[in-house]
Amino acid sequence: MYQQTDYDEFAARMEKDYPSMFAEPYGGFDIGPGWWPIVESLCRHIYRYAEHKQQTRELLLNSNPYNVAVPPAIQPVIVRQIKEKFGELRFYHDGGDAKIDGMVAMAEVWAAHTCEQCGKPGKHRAGGWVKTLCDEHEAERQERMKNR
Repeated sequence: MYQQTDYDEFAARMEKDYPSMFAEPYGGFDIGPGWWPIVESLCRHIYRYAEHKQQTRELLLNSNPYNVAVPPAIQPVIVRQIKEKFGELRFYHDGGDAKIDGMVAMAEVWAAHTCEQCGKPGKHRAGGWVKTLCDEHEAERQERMKNR
């Protein structure tokens, strides 16, 4: 398991690095630390993509001598909830566009093959709650369930 201070540091870093995405209440990160790098990578890619698209749009609106098509504005991405459900990452958000939706789908698939506890390769494990775990963390979970 992870320490509460680790979680607090991760949440604070995400809110500091991506303030517009986490400006509204979002319910925290209801996922294990093995998925934190996936969520962090996803947020970084969303932020950079949206920023680049906005800068390109502004440049073309201000100076466009060759009449290049101006990309449509992207609605800001606002995170609503990040959680694990049925052993899968769920990243609920408002805003964005189809490319951002694709980034989210890719992160969700990535997490489906990553241990939620440690980040090593994992797979869906049944038995009580469905979780995505590596062999080591699944063995620990089975031992805890046996000792109940």
